[in-house]
Amino acid sequence: MRTHMICRIGLTLLAAVSLYAQSSQKLVVQIPFEFSAGIAVLPAGEYTVETDIVPGVVRLRSTDHKSAAMIISQSVETLKTPNDPKLVFNRYGDQYFLWRVWKAGNNIGKEFRPAPREMEMAAVTPRQELVLVARK
Repeated sequence: MRTHMICRIGLTLLAAVSLYAQSSQKLVVQIPFEFSAGIAVLPAGEYTVETDIVPGVVRLRSTDHKSAAMIISQSVETLKTPNDPKLVFNRYGDQYFLWRVWKAGNNIGKEFRPAPREMEMAAVTPRQELVLVARK
């Protein structure tokens, strides 16, 4: 009886996690440059970006499955809801750092804390913002 109850609880939790993961929106974006995401440095290429796979975490994975990163994020809000999904990068010289991810039709996005390397670059190089439009 007890084993049966534990199995039921386990299956219920598994189903809940599966449904939550299915509700996350996957974006696909071609990134034409090497970039930093959190502490990871990722090569140029096509990436799948999954938001909210786990609350507060964004996962990037190259479509060839050779590169991946999971980054802790915080929510950020904008007054103008984006029409297209997009990734926003901070650029310092020739180095790019993923800063924000926006889903289409949602004014709540994901923002990433700057890694130590980005803070070093920001102290000596002016910041430029670069936006890449993703596809669903």
